[in-house]
Amino acid sequence: MKIIHCADLHLDSKMETNLSAAKAKERKKEILNTFERMVDYAATNQVNAIIIAGDMFDTSRITNSTKNRVLNTIRKNAQIDFLYLSGNHDESNFISIMEDVPTNLKVFGSSWTTFHYPTANITGLVLNESNRKTFYDTLQLPAEQLNIVVLHGQIGQTNSKDKTEIINLNKLKNKNIDYLALGHIHSYIKETLDQRGVYCYSGCLEGRGFDECGEKGFVLLEIENGKVESQFVSFAQRQLIELVFDITPYADWFVIEDKILELVKAYDQTNLLKITLRGKYPIQLEKHIGMLEQKLDQFYFAKIKDETTLVVTNQDVAKDISLRGEFIRQVLASDLTAAEKEQTILIGLKALAGEDL
Repeated sequence: MKIIHCADLHLDSKMETNLSAAKAKERKKEILNTFERMVDYAATNQVNAIIIAGDMFDTSRITNSTKNRVLNTIRKNAQIDFLYLSGNHDESNFISIMEDVPTNLKVFGSSWTTFHYPTANITGLVLNESNRKTFYDTLQLPAEQLNIVVLHGQIGQTNSKDKTEIINLNKLKNKNIDYLALGHIHSYIKETLDQRGVYCYSGCLEGRGFDECGEKGFVLLEIENGKVESQFVSFAQRQLIELVFDITPYADWFVIEDKILELVKAYDQTNLLKITLRGKYPIQLEKHIGMLEQKLDQFYFAKIKDETTLVVTNQDVAKDISLRGEFIRQVLASDLTAAEKEQTILIGLKALAGEDL
């Protein structure tokens, strides 16, 4: 038996934090397309079931068009069971308002629900305020069978305040779980649960922001001879990449620019790129961040975040008798914080040079 474990698709996310309206719309379509491509992969590779461990959609933003495409994909792949567990971002009435639920769309509820297959049992539960403290005790799994459990939540302690979707792994140990399929964390994680089983976050199918960098995809499970083997399948159409570059060793901006342009050659230009500049720089260094961003426009999206720190002392401007030197000395002697002094000096120097602020 083959099973796909995926989660956190967040279909119809706004995608507008970094992107233009046109590219945000395009990325929304790409995320939906990646879901459809995954189902095509499942059909081609004789996958029997797809577990969706929460957050298929992104709250009330979901459109009828997206719902219809998802349902059409499910219906036309009747040979595959879709085991759907809603998460904290899902639209709660997605299934309840449907008049004609596809027979191959199986839904987990707020009490333990099990779907039985010849080689495995797949059991899941939607966490809520009423069951979050008791669901551990109500989980009963046969020791002689292979058991997959599906949950959506954050690993932690169940006594955390105001945290409905908290999963205490210690309370799931020795419960005859072979594979714990989790959703909520958007990166792939697989670790040992106990002597018998493992727990796994599949991560999301596509990264949506620079807090979701790296490879994204799903987990393919293969069950044979009473054992389950799993592998992560990288599947995203685009990756989000963040590079950190320390400018401290360089006194020449054009050297910095050349080194960054050389560095990014290793990455596919269809991806989204963020470069974070860090380190310290002297007052003599003139940065041209806007020009560098233009040189990176061969990427699908690129931006530069400047987290560098200006280093300037009275000694640097001691012999500068110009208005510029006097201005810097006055700022350095003020009661401003180090960050405020830096910002004031940078703005002041632009003003003195007649540049746009």
